[in-house]
Amino acid sequence: MLTHAAHRDSHPSFWPRVREFAVPASMIENATARREAGDWAGACAAVGIDQAALLRLVLERRIGALQLPPGVRIVAAANPRSSAADGWELSPPLANRFVHLQWAHDHEVVVRGLAGTWPRATLPRLDPERLPEAVDFARRAVCGLLSARPTLVHRLPTTETRRGGPWPSPRSWDMALTLVAFATAAGSSRDVLSLLVRGTAGDGPGLELLASLDRMDLPDPEDLLADPAGAVLPERGDLRQAALDGVVAAVRTRPERGRWDAAWALLVRALETGAPDLVVVPATTLATLRQEDWDVPAAVEDLAGVISLSRRADRAAERVAATGKSGR
Repeated sequence: MLTHAAHRDSHPSFWPRVREFAVPASMIENATARREAGDWAGACAAVGIDQAALLRLVLERRIGALQLPPGVRIVAAANPRSSAADGWELSPPLANRFVHLQWAHDHEVVVRGLAGTWPRATLPRLDPERLPEAVDFARRAVCGLLSARPTLVHRLPTTETRRGGPWPSPRSWDMALTLVAFATAAGSSRDVLSLLVRGTAGDGPGLELLASLDRMDLPDPEDLLADPAGAVLPERGDLRQAALDGVVAAVRTRPERGRWDAAWALLVRALETGAPDLVVVPATTLATLRQEDWDVPAAVEDLAGVISLSRRADRAAERVAATGKSGR
């Protein structure tokens, strides 16, 4: 679908040239035959016979000798294969050049629209002053993830259905980087950002990128160890857990008595300001890092009750599970 810029093209030869140079004759004949027979769905599906011909349009933005101007956007829409007439999946090369956005009907929107009030979309406005910083942020996020998870650089799905959707490749990661930068500079919500990155690299890799973005906002473990009494920990549970795990990992990397004591003080602060169950795993791990000549700090007493209660709960759960198995 060629959008507004194409429709504004007043040159009378524009659309005939599109038909002549961009559309294979076999595709036109097939679509025409189905249209004349009254099969409009089949006519629309006829384009599926030659997806390779669309690659040049999508990749090079060229139709024959005509180079599309910058204002033209390339958009495609289709029903799922299961509900489409003569449905087919996109080929992997073509699918990998799109951002895939799933569309679900909102019944309230439909009802209001049929009553005469369709919603008007408000496009995000890019803040040019924030863009350089946003680009740097996006580069660090994507490159950091791919450095830690090199198998995500290129992963062609194993099934035909998934190969016709979003999947990770250097091309799709480049698109994801651009989208993260623009969404950040425009102040878009996390829901919008999630749709964009999952629609580009797929659900699994996209969620991993979102988690990486969250971790980039985590406080530096060394800063937390330097001032545990004044530390400000994330409010969200998963981020707080990640921050505490990072502190324990920092102590493991450079085990010193002062850092070990500071980590215990930080866990006590986390216990006082958040959910107690979040300190159980890091406290248990931190205890294993103790060396023989290190005295147990008094702060451990504040955590002992939580850890003991957690262990009793774990043992109770194990007994319940064992009882259930024996009763089968």
